[in-house]
Amino acid sequence: MTRSREKNILIAILATGFLLRVLISFFTHLPNMHHDSWEYYDQAGTLVSGGYTNYFPNGYPLLIAVARTLAGTHYQAFLLWTNIVFSTLTIWFLYDMGKTVFAKPSIGLVAAGFLAVFPSQINYVRWLTTEVPTAFFLLGAYFLYFRKQYFRSGIFFAVSIFIRTNIAPVPFFLLAIKTIREKRFSFRMLFGILLPLLAVGFYCYSKTGEFSISGNSQINILYAVTAKGGDVDFKLQNKHPEINTSGKAIKMYIDHMKNNPLGYLGQKCANYWELWGFYPSSEMGTRSTVSRLLIGAGNFFMVVLGLIGWWVHRSSLAVNLLLLPFITITLIHTILFALTRYTYPVEPFMILLAASALVRFKEKKEARITP
Repeated sequence: MTRSREKNILIAILATGFLLRVLISFFTHLPNMHHDSWEYYDQAGTLVSGGYTNYFPNGYPLLIAVARTLAGTHYQAFLLWTNIVFSTLTIWFLYDMGKTVFAKPSIGLVAAGFLAVFPSQINYVRWLTTEVPTAFFLLGAYFLYFRKQYFRSGIFFAVSIFIRTNIAPVPFFLLAIKTIREKRFSFRMLFGILLPLLAVGFYCYSKTGEFSISGNSQINILYAVTAKGGDVDFKLQNKHPEINTSGKAIKMYIDHMKNNPLGYLGQKCANYWELWGFYPSSEMGTRSTVSRLLIGAGNFFMVVLGLIGWWVHRSSLAVNLLLLPFITITLIHTILFALTRYTYPVEPFMILLAASALVRFKEKKEARITP
């Protein structure tokens, strides 16, 4: 493939992805506001007034606050356009990562093509939630890491954590692996990660007296006690007002695990299935059969072909690093509680691995046909 043809295909993929994201955001009657969106809006209002709400991570509320400042009453449109731009850029990030990691432009193009039209990746662009920004900064962090821009990569990791804290283990695992493999420590990357997070933590301390970047760990652990796949009791805190610290929530979780080990195991299996199953739950009747089949087909593609792609290229350190987000998010939300949208920032990595498997299958088929 010539460089010119590769460039033209990439432009076509980016244009397709961009137009599909504009279409679903502005030319359908689908909603933009999730029930979490209102919480983010409230936290954004607190930030604008000079305060700090230590509940959800304040990364997305800060983005909302910036949108309000820059766009005034049109801030929702501003946020949707931000989602569209972020999501389109992740397509380019994935193409470049595929080209860099596998040294094959074809893998980058196939991965970008799938990402551009992947139903879940398009659908969440219309939602004013954390999914798209988290994916953008997480993919951007890897994109910069593979380009050896470690300080900037660290900053992107920090911002992704500030938006969605379940990402936090990924850069530290990556940093540890890099240190062991290269026998030297990347202080640039560490500083890139820590400096923004320390700034957020100290700001929270100045406003609340607690050094933290989010304050919802207690409630998340409490939800995990009875959560089983798509069945999550989000009013559990009202039933147990006495559970008012993270320590008490952890104790309740451990007691539940010890008192009902088989039930606990069943819950964890259901959580995994909700994340990556081939026919997820109806999410308490809010998800149609078609949606469940579509999500299941996407999960089959990502998990089965993605793991095959990893296995085929498992001798590559860079390929193993691509699997870290999948492992991290899967473990955390299998242990705690699972919502289908939690896989969103991980999906591009699994799509890239799946694309590498498809290209390998194609190459083997061509090799058998060629005399």
